Amino acid sequence: MEIGASTSCFYPLETEKALKKITRLGFKTTEVFTNSLCELEDSFALELKHIADDAGTQIVSVHPFSSFLESSCIFGDYKRRFNDFIGIYEKTCHFAALLGANIVVIHGAVTAAKIPIPDERYFERFKILCDIGRREGVTVCQENVNRFKSQSIDFCRKMRSAMGSDFHMVFDIKQTVRAEQDTFAFLEEFKNEIVHLHISDNGANGNCLPPGKGSFDFRKMKDILDSANYSGSYVIEIYSANIDVEAELRESKVFLEKI
Repeated sequence: MEIGASTSCFYPLETEKALKKITRLGFKTTEVFTNSLCELEDSFALELKHIADDAGTQIVSVHPFSSFLESSCIFGDYKRRFNDFIGIYEKTCHFAALLGANIVVIHGAVTAAKIPIPDERYFERFKILCDIGRREGVTVCQENVNRFKSQSIDFCRKMRSAMGSDFHMVFDIKQTVRAEQDTFAFLEEFKNEIVHLHISDNGANGNCLPPGKGSFDFRKMKDILDSANYSGSYVIEIYSANIDVEAELRESKVFLEKI
């Protein structure tokens, strides 16, 4: 298992400071979660790449801060708004390419939009995102997210059918738990399309625990992915409220490396 950690673990610490913490903890794989428009500038990308390269750490994925806009600004019915905001994703894909990352993570549209979003429009717009990524040499991927269309196995199955070889998935354990989906059924269904993972633990004490602090069966997860020759990373994504993130990431790394 190639174990990494996301800069989002330290939010709201500034992204470059979070990246420095991850490299100092010895992680050789990371995901960068951008948090503002200014962080998409080439100069900032080069600053982050310098931090990562100095530590021998590979930035494998980028998670855009703009996920909260996607329902109305990317997948909504007002085309002019789409035309205005698609530039954020052009910059995000270019930013990822500068970092040497090959994955951009998309949340998509919420399940309960005020004006319903037809699946056909969703798939059409997502293909545009994929085309933008392809021009930069990066893969734009659908993450399964609670309260979003992608929380559902059935929706993701329909999306895969509509998009064919353009369909790739970022799988997040905590999101299946929050959406009351069967995590292992989800993994089995999409194991051939999963290219990146966000991992956390869960159990009686919560649904976003540091790996090793809950009851999730990481061995079963790994066995399912191994059966599909999964070669991507396992990136820890936990949240910083009320925990010592550095200590927890250090312990989680040790725990996961034994699986």
